[in-house]
Amino acid sequence: MKKDKSSKSNSYTKPHLRPLPSFPLELLDKYEPLEFLGEGGFAKVYKVKRKKDGKIVALKVPNLDEKARKFFLKEIRAWRLLDHPNIVKLYNAYDEPIPHLEIEFVDGVKLNGEVIRDLGRYPKPVDEEKALSFVRGIAEGLKHAHSKGIYHRDLKPQNVLITSDLTPKITDWGLAKVGAVSTTATTTKGLTLLYAAPEQLDEEEYGHTDARTDIYQLGLIFYELLTGKLPYQGTSPAVVMAKVINPEVRPKPPSHFNKALAKYDGIFEKLLAKRKEDRYGNVDEFLHDLKLMRKLNEERRELEKTVEKTKTTMSLTTDSRELRKLRRQVVEQLSTLALLHAQLNDKAELINALEDLKAFSKEHRKEIENAISQFEVMMRESVPISKSTLDELRVLLHKVQREAEG
Repeated sequence: MKKDKSSKSNSYTKPHLRPLPSFPLELLDKYEPLEFLGEGGFAKVYKVKRKKDGKIVALKVPNLDEKARKFFLKEIRAWRLLDHPNIVKLYNAYDEPIPHLEIEFVDGVKLNGEVIRDLGRYPKPVDEEKALSFVRGIAEGLKHAHSKGIYHRDLKPQNVLITSDLTPKITDWGLAKVGAVSTTATTTKGLTLLYAAPEQLDEEEYGHTDARTDIYQLGLIFYELLTGKLPYQGTSPAVVMAKVINPEVRPKPPSHFNKALAKYDGIFEKLLAKRKEDRYGNVDEFLHDLKLMRKLNEERRELEKTVEKTKTTMSLTTDSRELRKLRRQVVEQLSTLALLHAQLNDKAELINALEDLKAFSKEHRKEIENAISQFEVMMRESVPISKSTLDELRVLLHKVQREAEG
């Protein structure tokens, strides 16, 4: 950390030279304080103008107790290694005259006459495309940090700043874990309970924190952006903690709040899995699923239109030969559609497609009904559609199509 060479002038002790009452007297020689931006668990943050060159920066000044200094030093070690458009940049760090950081000033966005500088204050829920834009940016920042062996472990909307063009930037790396260096004490002190992962609350049951802890917290932010709610809420911290670590308590899927979000249900089953082993192994896996979901959803929308056209044509056809041909087509289309629903983990729409298929099958009607019952149970219990279940569904759909061809 740099030693500050600035000379100390007695002039800064004069009250009229202190525009912000809480701004440290010791730093008035270096900075012109412009605005108090906020205060977290360990530091105050100001918008300042650097006197040597006029650059506008954010100044982070930690509290001077022993615990805060420990986190301050830890934050610098992690933050110095990071350089990414979705991470707030650390410019300089100083020991003297008091510990302080110069970091990138993020301007925020103006909404309804108010400047919003972080996702915590951004109105929620947001529309789907905006939520995706935010979460992809945060994910890309995490991907960079994880490539350096750094895990944030305190991701929450308040720690994601936003620019005027709505670019998200992760800040506050004070609880960051560098490689394997961590203890339970450092993970729980200063932690924001509402955004804590199970392993941060019960290490004995759920193991140590790692990259998948950040993935869980990314899931919490994404969930809140889409639904306007957090998956676990309660009347006290103890109630929230009990829900987070209880393997029997599962969050409501996004489709509970908005049916249009059903396509995300499967993604959240992995993002918010209690056990790390059931989550995405890395950020790339999550981003891949987002891309795949979009591609499959576009295919599904087109196919749904095609199915409706085929059904309409069938209702107007009197020729028996043409009717058999259309029947084969609609069974094939519905089978493909059912498979797309399953791949998107959209159990509600999958059940609808199977109900439609049931009308076109005599030989396999009972099997279709059993499959419908199975998916109804999975939907109630928020169980994701596994690869083996998907393979079983493919076999059943193939049999139904063979029957239609005969």
